[in-house]
Parts: sequence; structure tokens; C-alpha cells
Amino acid sequence: MVNQMINIGRQMNDFARQSGLTGNQMNTIDYLSRQENMAANQQAIENEFNIRRSTTTIILQRMEKRQLVQRIVDPHDRRQRQVQLTSSAQQLVPTVHAYIDSQEKRLTAAFSPAELATVAPVLRYIEEG
Repeated sequence: MVNQMINIGRQMNDFARQSGLTGNQMNTIDYLSRQENMAANQQAIENEFNIRRSTTTIILQRMEKRQLVQRIVDPHDRRQRQVQLTSSAQQLVPTVHAYIDSQEKRLTAAFSPAELATVAPVLRYIEEG
């Protein structure tokens, strides 16, 4: 089971590469696709993935260059910008969701509902740091 968990990131990168993406880009597409108007500000992305601003900037610049995201004026605060999926990225959403859902099912299949209920609070605690 440990080997399976260690390989999850590598498997995601391998799958993402088939669409010309990285695992981080695939996760970003997934995250933005689940937000209102498929958009969020950069700080929300940083918080979601617990990554530094500089790392997020690089990911988003590369995605912008590939026309996967665009920066738009935040409708709630015109001084701010939001990152929004482009139509090109939106076409990838079903594939991204299907992959992530299948990986989650594969990972959780090894555990009983009681085991999952036990470990969930521990994972939330670790996530919150």
C-alpha cells in the first residue's frame, strides 16, 4: 500500500503528460473547475495546495502561456484579478475529473468505511498543519 501511495504523484504526472499537462496543472484545472465561474484568485489557489506564491505564479504563467487560464478582473473587487479557466481548459475538465475520481476510488477501495471514517480526521489535522 505504501508503494501505491508513493506512486500516486508520478502516476498523475504520467497521465497529465498525455494531455500535455503537469500534475500541478491538472490539479489547478480541477480546483478552478469546482469554483464559481471556474475562477479564483491566486491566493485561494496558494491556500488550496499549500504552495508558495512564487510557485503558484510559475504554474499560472505556464498555464497562461498554453492558454489554459486567463486573468480577469474580479467582479467583486475591481482592484483584484482572478484566474479563470479558458475554453481550452474547460474541455479537459471531464477527463481531469474522471481521472481524479478513479484514483480516489482506487485508493479508498483498500479500506473499510470504518477505517476511512477513522483516518479522515487525522488527514484533516495534518492538512491544517
